[in-house]
Amino acid sequence: MTTANHPRAACLAARGQALIETLLVAMLAVPMLLGILFLFELQAAQQATLATTRQALFHYHYARGTATADEIAARARSEHLDTLFVSQLGSVSGQQVSLSATTQSPSVQRVEDAAFTLLEPALGVGAGSFDLARGSAMRASASIEVTSPSILRLALDEPRISLSESLSALHDDWFANSREVAVSRIAGLAVTGRLREWTEPMQAVNGAIALLEPAFAGLCIGRIDIDVVPEDRVYGATPTDLRSRPC
Repeated sequence: MTTANHPRAACLAARGQALIETLLVAMLAVPMLLGILFLFELQAAQQATLATTRQALFHYHYARGTATADEIAARARSEHLDTLFVSQLGSVSGQQVSLSATTQSPSVQRVEDAAFTLLEPALGVGAGSFDLARGSAMRASASIEVTSPSILRLALDEPRISLSESLSALHDDWFANSREVAVSRIAGLAVTGRLREWTEPMQAVNGAIALLEPAFAGLCIGRIDIDVVPEDRVYGATPTDLRSRPC
């Protein structure tokens, strides 16, 4: 009986071969598994960068001047970009978020110019301040740098990956912040505003004329009531007589 044909030697050789094969598979499978997990984290980082720009624009639109662009950008960065890669498969650095005014796209500019051209005849007969904002586009940008884990750096051309997103939107929805602003805009497009301007000198003598003719006290030329809704628009509303309201 030779040594090569001994059952114990053959068993030891098979075990050694299996161990070597297991080590080789592990050396390939572990980096592959870590690479897949890193890709998941990288995709989450890309989505977080996009979400940062969207949130910055959204909050800037609804803040309406109650917060600065820098404050809104810092808040969006802390909520989305400062909590990435909790699994420690890589790291994030250089988080930057900015909000700044930008020029509108040519297509939006052409539509806006056409709309204001159609309003020019009405602006000629009105007397108010039609102060709709123009060129109110804002641009949000976010960028980060991702450093890959050391075990994957041999398989990557660049150990640092830069991710950036930018988004632009019109932030001014032409909302009237007060009743006075709404009245002024209406007067700027209606002849009622011009009538109110012409009859302002009569306000000084209204009281004296009303003593001779009480009905004159209810004559309000150029009156604009933006909070009066027609009766057929409100169910169960009490009819409102404008003549009972002071000018």
